[in-house]
Amino acid sequence: MGGDTKVVRERKWREHVTLWRKSGLSQAEYCRQHGLKPPDFSWWKNELARRDSRAAAAQPAFVPVHMALPQTASYAFELELRGGRVLRFDARADPAVLKAFALALDAADLKPGSGSC
Repeated sequence: MGGDTKVVRERKWREHVTLWRKSGLSQAEYCRQHGLKPPDFSWWKNELARRDSRAAAAQPAFVPVHMALPQTASYAFELELRGGRVLRFDARADPAVLKAFALALDAADLKPGSGSC
């Protein structure tokens, strides 16, 4: 069984799970209407959730930062967080405090949509 077959199979089951969620049907009824075995459907639904969870956990908590300050800025640098929030630090910011802040952000659960940074 080749790698392409696995990709095609996963794609097929992802489509079924997506269509089932949109359908408003019970899993059993969706399976009956589409000729699927309910145990197979349940296994794939759970397996896809596990795969997605692992992929999300593998995402880096931080993204590259590009700093470009206007000439008139009164702060040393700024950090733009998800959701458009911006933290600005002036040149007097204590490096030890900034390091502790960065470590706290790194340790926080920053999954998209969690309401965190």
